[in-house]
Order: sequence, then C-alpha cells, then structure tokens
Amino acid sequence: MSAPRIAPYWTRFPSFFVYPLSGEPLLACIGIALIATAAQLLPPLQILVFAGTVRYGFLVLERTARGHIDDRMVLFNSHHGGKHLPWKQVAVVVIGAIVVGMTAGVAGRNAAMLVLVLLGLLWPANTMVLAVTNDMGESINPARLWQVASRIGMPYLGLCGCLLLLFFGSGQLLSHLAPVVPRALFPTIAGFVAAAFTIAMYRMMGYVLYEYHEELDIDVHVGFERQADHLPVPDAKAARAAHIATLLREGRGDEALQEARAAVSDAPEDHDARLRLHKLLLALPNQEAALAAHARGWLPTLLRSGRAALATEVLEAVHKHDPAFAPADPGDILPLATAAFDARRFDTAARLLRGFDQRHPGHRDTASVYLLGARLLIEHRRDEAQAERVLTALRSRFPDHPASGEAEKLLGLIARLRAAG
Repeated sequence: MSAPRIAPYWTRFPSFFVYPLSGEPLLACIGIALIATAAQLLPPLQILVFAGTVRYGFLVLERTARGHIDDRMVLFNSHHGGKHLPWKQVAVVVIGAIVVGMTAGVAGRNAAMLVLVLLGLLWPANTMVLAVTNDMGESINPARLWQVASRIGMPYLGLCGCLLLLFFGSGQLLSHLAPVVPRALFPTIAGFVAAAFTIAMYRMMGYVLYEYHEELDIDVHVGFERQADHLPVPDAKAARAAHIATLLREGRGDEALQEARAAVSDAPEDHDARLRLHKLLLALPNQEAALAAHARGWLPTLLRSGRAALATEVLEAVHKHDPAFAPADPGDILPLATAAFDARRFDTAARLLRGFDQRHPGHRDTASVYLLGARLLIEHRRDEAQAERVLTALRSRFPDHPASGEAEKLLGLIARLRAAG
C-alpha cells in the first residue's frame, strides 16, 4: 500500500486566495489595515505595518509547514519563537542587493541581471528555511537552498511562478482600485490588500513545505495520514486527470489513452475529458483514425453547448491529419463553417463548404451555404465576380428562402463597389 499523500499545491491554488479572508487571518488583515491608516498621521507606524505583516506571514508559513492546514488558526507555539524574522528577511534582501551591486561592478550589467534572477528564484527557498529555522545563516547557505529547491523538483519552479503572480497581482489590483477608492480610504485598502496577498504567499510556501516535508526532513505536528478530517474530499475528475498525466510522463501512452477513453465513456458531456482525449490522440503516433472518430462524436456536442470556437480548433487540428475530414451529420457543416468564418479561419470555412451541394443534394442548408460561400469570396478571396455568380444562382434556385433576400443585398453591394471603382 502506497504512503498517504496530500493534494499537490497547484490543485489548491484558489484556497490560498481565500485563506486570508477566513477567521484569524482576516482579523490580522483588518488590524494591519487599521495600523496602515494610523500611519498616515504617524509615519513611523509604517514599520509596524511591515513588521506585523511579515511576522504574521512567517507564523502562517511555519504553522502550515507543520501540518496545520485546517484553516482554523489557534494559539500556535513556534519551535523557535520567530524572534526578529522580519528584520532577518530585510537583512537577506540587503545582502542580495550588495551581491548584485558587486556583480555589476565586476562583471557588468548583464551578469548582475542574471544574478538578480537567480536570487529571485532562491527567495522562496530562503523564506521557507528562515521560517522553520529562524537561522539567517542557514537561510542564505547556497547548499541548503539548493537542497530545498532540488528535493522539491520542478514544482519548485511552479511555486516561484505562482508567487510572482501573487506579488505583481497585488500591485495590479491596487492600481485598479486607486482611481475608484476615496483617497482617505486608500491607505486602509492598500494595507488590507498587501497583508492579504502576503499571507496568501506565505500560506502557499508553508503548504509546499508540508507537502514535501518528508523529502526535506522537516518535523511536523500532523502527518499526512491524519489529514482526512482537514482536507477537502479529493476531486475525482482532477485525480483521474493527474493519473493520466502520470501515466504519460512514465511513457505508458497506451494505458493513458485507455484511461482517457474510459473518462469520456463515463461522462460523454465532460468537455475537459473530451479535450484531454483529443490532445492525447494528437500527441500519440498512429491515432489518425481514432482522432477523426472522436472528433465526429464530439463536434455536435460542442455545437450544442455553444462552444463553437473550441469546435473550430478541434476541426483544424483534425484537418492537419486528414484534410478530407467532414462531420458525420451534414447539418453540422454550416454551423461549423459559420464559426470558422466568424473566427476569420477562412480556409477552414472554405474547406467545409466546398462541394456541399454535390455531396448533399437537396439539403435544407444549401441556400445558406451558398450565401456563406459568397461572403467568403467577397471578404477572403476578393473575388466579387465569382461571388456574384453564386448569389445569382442562389436567388434563381431558392427565390423564397430567407437567404435570397440577403443575396440581393450583397448583389447590390457588389454593384455599388463596381460603380465606385
């Protein structure tokens, strides 16, 4: 039996946003926002805003890393007390700035930028080590930082990207709020937003530490096996998708394909499962026939659910392998061609319409196909003469069809263009 695990951090990303709005973290954000408001009258209080935000963030990080991920903050005794953590982080930033400055002086601006990027990538590891040890020396030890990053592996880079999004996201949110929030309230809002985003970032880092605590040799209070009462019920669809991805990474393409087909069979209307199977069929060799068969079954569902843009993308992907591919139901051709036309995928629309009246004589969509074909000739090919012939045939063959009225309007437009030229 495999050892129990918890959900990967990227599957819980929304929970990190919500966390600062729950219970004690919300009270902390409100308190920091009030101090930020008072700091407008007493600027030295800005130090308290910074120290309070970062210190609470470290508390959240360590608590989460020890396994307390139930979102109920209670009195928590830090292993090390957390003394001076905000100032130690400031010292780390100053040391990093000195290193970048010295690199610029010795090796030039490009080398300094490279070092700056490297230090940025190591910042999460530095913060996580600092949170669980309160040892600044260990937190800037390159060997220790590399140990953290390498044992987490590729998900560490994903964590860096998520933290970067949160960091810049708070600034973007405030820039959008500034014009609409009264100036007197803006410091309060800014303090609250900065605190909430900071706590979310530290919460995420703490969760990653807990997720990999066995690899990183971190002592925890609550092991994975005791998390059943604290974690949300795993999402079956997400678990199945993760299993398929794992099979694919392990080179077990046939098994991944079998699992993806089973997912579609269990839920034919699940577009995520359909899209996953579609991408698998595109990626795996010798699946052209299966790709076309799946698309024929999926395209009508996409059209019924109003996902014409995705239907167009699926159609174009299949056409790369089978240019003669057509939907199983001729009645789907006009909606697909119209969607392609609206998306300015003119070649795809033309391929669908070509020879429609010969392939499907007497079909109810023939008049509308003529009309769309004429619009393609006008807007894409700039062939007004051929469009005029198509429109004239449309009016002659289907005089009572609503498309005939539209054809008359287009003929009038062509006449005006010819007169103007």
